[in-house]
Amino acid sequence: MTSIDLSARTGGLHDLVTARARAAPEAVAVTLGPASISYGDLIDRAERLARRLLEAGVRPWDFVGVAVDRSLDAVTGLLGVLLCGAAYVPIAAELPAERIRVIAVDAKLGVVTGSGAPVAAAIPARWIPADGTGPADGDLPDSDPDRPAYAIFTSGSTGRPKGVVVSHRAVVASTLARFGVYPYDDVTYLMLAPLTIDAAVAGLFFTLAAGGRVVIPTPDEVLDPQLLADLVRDRAVSHLDGLPSQYAALLRFHPESLTGLRCVIAGGESLHHAVVREHLAALPDTLLFNEYGPTEGTVWATVHRCTSADTGPLVPIGRPITGVRATVRAADLTAAEPGALGEIYLGGAGLAWSYLGRPALTAERFVADPDPRFPGRRMYRTGDLGHVTPDGDLVFQGRDDNLVKVRGFRVELGELEAHLLQHPDLADAAVVPHAAPTGLRLVAVVAFAPGRSVGGRALAAFLADRLPAYMLPTRWRQVPELPRTGNGKVDRALLRASATTVGAELPT
Repeated sequence: MTSIDLSARTGGLHDLVTARARAAPEAVAVTLGPASISYGDLIDRAERLARRLLEAGVRPWDFVGVAVDRSLDAVTGLLGVLLCGAAYVPIAAELPAERIRVIAVDAKLGVVTGSGAPVAAAIPARWIPADGTGPADGDLPDSDPDRPAYAIFTSGSTGRPKGVVVSHRAVVASTLARFGVYPYDDVTYLMLAPLTIDAAVAGLFFTLAAGGRVVIPTPDEVLDPQLLADLVRDRAVSHLDGLPSQYAALLRFHPESLTGLRCVIAGGESLHHAVVREHLAALPDTLLFNEYGPTEGTVWATVHRCTSADTGPLVPIGRPITGVRATVRAADLTAAEPGALGEIYLGGAGLAWSYLGRPALTAERFVADPDPRFPGRRMYRTGDLGHVTPDGDLVFQGRDDNLVKVRGFRVELGELEAHLLQHPDLADAAVVPHAAPTGLRLVAVVAFAPGRSVGGRALAAFLADRLPAYMLPTRWRQVPELPRTGNGKVDRALLRASATTVGAELPT
């Protein structure tokens, strides 16, 4: 088994990678398509870039933009920025120019590196390619665990993206906590997440710290379940990390290619019990984990190992990882009783610093922990709803903005979807509210499994056996597949806006 010092909770995120590079420089670090790069070559390229960034005037504590796509240059860019003491801001090359400009202003970006010059062209920033050129010699700054490691911009309720700033101390603690949960010997890790979101932080740095190989799918592969299944088989992937919906498609249509998997990690959206059942039936020897955590909690905060003891319809998100506090609280911040719905709050080692340049929003979401055992500590108001089971597991029940009232009754849409997805003929489903003249009504948008079909009346009858009448959708729409955002999540905003016109009316 790979040797890893789990007590090393200080230093920089990049130190976890350079330690492995020194131990085994010839080992393959990253594979993308037909190309691979060794640990030694990856660190050499990143160090050369770091020296170029320092020559360009970048200093520790600065923020540097990294244009990212699915490329080796993008990975080099992230590491190079860390090695020069700055914090990286990942920017998708396909973002609209106006959104790039907003990010650049908030992060005060003067330099951009990575894999695509067009990002730099959208803002007044200097472009330095991460192409492996640069000085071979020269000192680099010492690590400082209290410096920011990255700022990841997420969508904001006001329409302006907000940058979540995370320190090296927080992300190193988050990364090392993974060694206490997941197998870490001989890791070949298929990372489906794009490098613009923090799920990629988990896969990339956990794998490189373990001395394993990161497999990054090409743009074509990540969108095609058949190509992904071939990649899992041909690259002898041991760990797969992605959205539950991505895994569900692989599991449903290509289970024969997944038999070599040792570990599947699902996160980023609700994991439905139907997928757990299919996994346990098809791959009984493969571990399946349900992860939960917002960007403000540094990638993950809780985790649950799925077993036959999970009876559904909602799959627990489990218990806090090492160093993290996760509680469910009522509106007055008192701890909610087991089974009672409340807001999930996070505290401990994984908390982000702040929202970049937004002190009012930071003060609103990062609040004082009232628990006298943690004087002066902060906790993060996630806006996520959940409850604690009598056994102490957390159960996620959706966003607070997914809690609606229908005829005076509170309805959590995530709970309704979880029941709906237990129907054997459905491949995917979402439920959205629609303001009708007679009040708020629920619209179910469904996608059927290949060769399957059923009417709206039958689906309503299926739900009626499980849920009270006020929770039943009154309109049904069918689509070939649910619309998704650039990060692969269901585009709920689009569905809400087109609730009665999307797809086609489902026959009764």
